[in-house]
Amino acid sequence: MTSYSELSKQPRRFLALTSYTVQEFYALLPYFRTEFEDYVQKHTLDGKRRTKRKYSTYKNSPLPTIEDKLLFILIYLKQASTQEMHGTLFGMSQPKANKWIHLLHPILNHALGVAGELPVRDAAQLNLSKEEQSLFFHDGTERPINRPQKDQKMYYSGKKKQHTIKNNVIIDETCKILFLTSTCEGKKHDKRITDEAGYTFPEGSTVYQDTGFQGFCPEGVLIVQPKKKPRG
Repeated sequence: MTSYSELSKQPRRFLALTSYTVQEFYALLPYFRTEFEDYVQKHTLDGKRRTKRKYSTYKNSPLPTIEDKLLFILIYLKQASTQEMHGTLFGMSQPKANKWIHLLHPILNHALGVAGELPVRDAAQLNLSKEEQSLFFHDGTERPINRPQKDQKMYYSGKKKQHTIKNNVIIDETCKILFLTSTCEGKKHDKRITDEAGYTFPEGSTVYQDTGFQGFCPEGVLIVQPKKKPRG
């Protein structure tokens, strides 16, 4: 059975399973602990309003510590496994895994928001300061979905040869995601998503992009874009 006490002794595997180093995990843990304690003080694990009985961890709980709870939801989000498989990994049934996932996922989102780690979703609130950093990257990301019943052509990505949804992201030199556009259909071009989102970069900064953004060239911004090698 997977536990934090054992996995934290294997830094490389810990990073591969969670996408967090042990140090980054510890930095997020206080925010997650506060959000979890605030939730269970007012609600039961089933989401009902708590009346008299205070929350306590059962001795045979598959997630006995707050570290195990954070590890549980981080591995689920990173590995995207089925609930049956994830439950087996932590020694619990699929229904219990389902309950913990739906309980801990919103708590993790709130904790990341309080810690200031969630990307901005509105371009009007995006504040990229050249004084702090001057190198940025932006790119489009696609995720496959089941073939929709309606508007199949809109969601069909010729690049991926399947139905997808996509977003554009902006990251900095440390690979932190600073901005995430609204989710749109897979057929929409990266450059068009950029135009609709309306984001830009500070004057004097350098932006790396691929050919999917051909034509995106804000004034005063140095664009670094690869060129396709001519035939022959």
